[in-house]
Amino acid sequence: MSLRGLLTTIAGVLLVLASLIAAALIIITSRMERNNGQLWQAVESVRAVEQLEIALLLHNREQRLLALTGHPAHAQAMQRAEEELHYWLKQAGVFVGSPAEMVIVNEVTAGVENYLRRAAEHQSRPGDLLSDGPELITQALNSSEALIEVNFADARAVANETDRWDALANLLGLGLIAAMAIGLGLGLWTVRRSLYHPLLSIRDALVRFRPGTSPEVAPEVGPLELREIAHEFNQMAERLKRQREVQLSFIAGVAHDLRNPLGALKLGASTMRPGQPLPAEEKIRERFTLIVRQVERLERMVEDLLDTARIEAGRLELRLERYDLRGLVHEAVALHQGLSPAHELVSQLPEKAVSVQCDPTRISQVLNNLLSNAIKYSPEGGLVSVELQTTGGEAQVTVRDSGVGIPSTERESIFEPFRRSTSNRDTIPGVGLGLSVARRIIEAHGGRIAVESTPGVGSTFHFHLPLPGGAPSGSGGAPPERPYGAQ
Repeated sequence: MSLRGLLTTIAGVLLVLASLIAAALIIITSRMERNNGQLWQAVESVRAVEQLEIALLLHNREQRLLALTGHPAHAQAMQRAEEELHYWLKQAGVFVGSPAEMVIVNEVTAGVENYLRRAAEHQSRPGDLLSDGPELITQALNSSEALIEVNFADARAVANETDRWDALANLLGLGLIAAMAIGLGLGLWTVRRSLYHPLLSIRDALVRFRPGTSPEVAPEVGPLELREIAHEFNQMAERLKRQREVQLSFIAGVAHDLRNPLGALKLGASTMRPGQPLPAEEKIRERFTLIVRQVERLERMVEDLLDTARIEAGRLELRLERYDLRGLVHEAVALHQGLSPAHELVSQLPEKAVSVQCDPTRISQVLNNLLSNAIKYSPEGGLVSVELQTTGGEAQVTVRDSGVGIPSTERESIFEPFRRSTSNRDTIPGVGLGLSVARRIIEAHGGRIAVESTPGVGSTFHFHLPLPGGAPSGSGGAPPERPYGAQ
């Protein structure tokens, strides 16, 4: 799982828990609010019934006093009581909460209306008491008491339900709080196990990493992003390890390659020791010829090192001019002709000039490197051929040998700095810079270089340089072509 997925999952779980808590609170609050409304309705209904009973009793009292005294004030009091009765009957109907309660309200209304009708019939006869007044009052009061009982029963049922919801709210609240705590705990544990510990492992690997020591491998565990970071660190550590091995191999190769020139220089200098007679002129010339060759070899090594440093620093400078590649190829072949009696060097050049925009010194450096490698990696001798041709708007130079060859797994790595074929690293001297410099020079000219090889049969190196579009051969300030036999 990726880090984003992990954090999204944790946030989603916590969001679900928070949503459940919010939904539970909303439901419980709504239910409690409804119960409160029902309780308020029951209380108001009971209050209306009680006020109705008071008004009914007051009206009956005033009716009796009016029958006994005939005083008009009692008639007015009866009128006010009757208005109160009608008002509270209406209020009782407003707070009806069930069909059963509505039936009782209708009974109360009918009883009160019956009483008021009988009272109105006897109101015009002073001294005549309403004989069935107590019975009518009792019926109306019984109906009102039944209404009160119904409201009390509804209120008790609502109160009990409220208590249950309250208990459920407490239980649900504790449960959701516990679930939230457990979810947070699991989230923190997951983050610690899947995120914090891998981070600590990567940090420890970084802390323990030291140049020159065996690289510490960071465990590739945890979310995808951390695994990728650990993988990249391990790859970097492995590259640094290989680079260190290459550097050590380079130092060993340089030391090995310096040993022979230094030995030759020391041997040549030993013939000129003070106090000793000089050897024969032929011997001196032989020694100095050897010294010159070894100095030239040292010079090539130094130039390769300097070129590598310039290339890595991005300071490779080219002095471009129009030049005929035939002359450069011929010069390179002539330079190496006769260096090894066991090798036969031949060249195949076109009749027409092959003019390219190049730095002739650098291209000569590439040609010399390829030819010297062809001779060096053909220790048993054989044919070394150089062919120049044009194809597809490019000039192609091909150098073939019949030497030891290159394994297929190493055909790309030999163009890297300080990399040489493992099959002949210990038997053939070299530091592994020539091909790296050659590739960078050719690429700087906009070309490319490649190799085809069969171990035990030989190798073929090709490099291609772009031809100027439509430019005539030898024009544009190109130097004069040299004869093929020129030294």
